[in-house]
Amino acid sequence: MKFELKFKVYGNLKIINDCIEVKHNHFLIKLFKENCQFYISISKTIDEDSECLPTLNFNNEIKEVVLPKEEAYSEMLEYINHIESFAATDNKIEYIDKVNLEFKWIPENEQDNFSPVSSIRKTLDTEQELDFISQDWLMQTVLHKRQLGELFIPFSFFRDAKKMFYSAKYQTAFCTFYLMLEYFFYDKKRGYGINNNAFKQDLCLNRTLNKTLDQIKLYPDHLKWLNEQLELKRKKYDEEGLLTILNAYRNDFSHASNASKNRNIFNENNFFSLAYVTFILCNFVVIKKRLAPFVNSSELSKFYNR
Repeated sequence: MKFELKFKVYGNLKIINDCIEVKHNHFLIKLFKENCQFYISISKTIDEDSECLPTLNFNNEIKEVVLPKEEAYSEMLEYINHIESFAATDNKIEYIDKVNLEFKWIPENEQDNFSPVSSIRKTLDTEQELDFISQDWLMQTVLHKRQLGELFIPFSFFRDAKKMFYSAKYQTAFCTFYLMLEYFFYDKKRGYGINNNAFKQDLCLNRTLNKTLDQIKLYPDHLKWLNEQLELKRKKYDEEGLLTILNAYRNDFSHASNASKNRNIFNENNFFSLAYVTFILCNFVVIKKRLAPFVNSSELSKFYNR
């Protein structure tokens, strides 16, 4: 049986006869045109004991297909990552969509059919609850433009970061979320960055960090990740500990001298919790900063402390 991964390719391409293929080791790699779209696939032969096979789970008589773990086909992904990087340099490929892909299990003969399914698409869930926008909201937003000042600048970072997050580009999302935080809480002595003790001087940052720590407890996987990070840094589960973790990652992602620590766009899943935790913090900050211009200056401390 053949196990195949199929990815959509974006870019300005032209392929002779609409298909080219290369065999290397035990892999067959094809770049082809299908229904006016370009795709790349990589396949290999597997047996009935392969970890690349899907499995069936039965939950209250409902069948659920469980895809193989990414570790089972990691070498295949390495080939796709390799091709994507060099194709962007040598040709006009923009990117290969590795978030939305198709898995195929193709029998080579009648006795070769030991997969419960022949194909399945893995897609990013982009369905979100629609948010009603009223005429009153539009009017109030326009009327209070002067009062809201330059909040559109940091909020644009938040907007871009959310877009990256929902596209599973977690490292870029984190860095852009951090830009929003830096806009509000930067170290005024250095002129950039956020001091690990900044929360002691800024009530908004203090309270939103505290709210974030409470919120994370609702998500066991993210809580586990954060506790592991704090243990590595020998920090407590508190405001300083969380801010130290965020600053450490921001520093690591600003450089490219250490492959094991610095940004690696082919390893996004390892940074899902980092991006999610920072998303939570930024969301709390946005709420506070969005409403603050309408709070009397004498009431700001009480407002931020809520």
